[in-house]
Amino acid sequence: MDYGFGAQQLQEQSQILSPRMLQSLSVLQMPSTELYEYLVKEIEENPVITFDSIDYAEKCRRSSRFRPEYGDSDDISERVTDDNASPIVSLRIQLAMLKLPEHIQRIGYALIYLLDENGYLCYDDVEKLVQAAHLSLDDLKIALDGLQSLEPAGVGAFTPRECILLQLERRNLKDSDAWKVAQSHLELLGKNQLPQIAKKTGIPLHRVVNAQQVIRSLNPKPLMLEGRLAGNEYISPDIRVLKKDGQFIVELNQIAADSLIIDDTYIKIYNETDNETVRSFLDNNMKKAQWLKDSIRQRCETLMACASQLLASQRGFFEYGPESLRPYNRKELAEKIGRSESTVSRALKDKYVECSWGMFPTDYFFPKSSVESHPLITKIGIESSIQAIIHNEDRRSPMSDEAIVDALRRTGINVSRRTVAKYRDEMGIPPSFRRRIYS
Repeated sequence: MDYGFGAQQLQEQSQILSPRMLQSLSVLQMPSTELYEYLVKEIEENPVITFDSIDYAEKCRRSSRFRPEYGDSDDISERVTDDNASPIVSLRIQLAMLKLPEHIQRIGYALIYLLDENGYLCYDDVEKLVQAAHLSLDDLKIALDGLQSLEPAGVGAFTPRECILLQLERRNLKDSDAWKVAQSHLELLGKNQLPQIAKKTGIPLHRVVNAQQVIRSLNPKPLMLEGRLAGNEYISPDIRVLKKDGQFIVELNQIAADSLIIDDTYIKIYNETDNETVRSFLDNNMKKAQWLKDSIRQRCETLMACASQLLASQRGFFEYGPESLRPYNRKELAEKIGRSESTVSRALKDKYVECSWGMFPTDYFFPKSSVESHPLITKIGIESSIQAIIHNEDRRSPMSDEAIVDALRRTGINVSRRTVAKYRDEMGIPPSFRRRIYS
């Protein structure tokens, strides 16, 4: 038996699998916005991969094709320039993936370049665009609706109120308490005048408080630099948990593996040519393309498994809010889905979950238990209880930390006065003498 050949075969297999496995692990770990950038780079470097919408978006970016159509409108043409900022690239790619009619898509690209640093459009700029490019209002409306459907939610709004309402609508919260408060009483909300809002709307005060929490979880400046990760990477949700027809569902914010196509033209050339250099080049790139498709598919399967189990294990949070978050760890999740803890950690690293309660890093869903209080109560749960107690106190005679300890004990939560003071400080709630109001 020829053992030498077997050893050589194993070595060759190792050489093939090593970069493939590294790519798969790297793709699994990438947040959605980084994955977009990575795919654009791979498509640029590998000629056998096609993805028409990305190719088209990048072609528009490089040629600045909109500029000649604005005639003498210098203000507009100066704004429509090449911009490699990550949020702009991400918006271009997302818009291209909507597969809108070409003339609508071109209007959408122009609107993206008119966004200010916070993600807002200016009425004057859009009016100049309409006049200079002779756009119909119907076409503009379709393009604007497309832009406002992209991530981050709220982008393409004209006012802070519209930005907030767009985000609430994205969370299926239209006509909710938060919607009613945002629609008519944002100024009062900014002044923390919740009783006045309750009186004007007829909404009970405790529901106004909940509405305030929902609105505070939104981002009134979707493209602001503060809304980015280190290295100017834009934060975008990788996982969405939505409620439709009374049932929670999980959606992933990523390109499907089937969206990446190995161009048949190059397969035909490979099969017909006798040139070994060409065959070797194409063979190498087709393998890389297939590895990329497999990596995307594996990422999707793993992330969906993690997200679905996260929903099942933290259902109380998604149903009732942060106070219902239970102690949880990655090892427990990994055992449930039959994957290693290291795989789960990679899959959830730097990822964000968007739901009706806001956008949260995945780390948020793995709180440790508050052993001092109860093994099934988290720090977040205790903080929520402290907030509720303080919210309901008599502001003319606010509760001391010791009184809060007693109130918590009556609900079955046993913590020290020092713990209450620490958590209260961390939440930015002042001590009792500073909470007192004088009528």
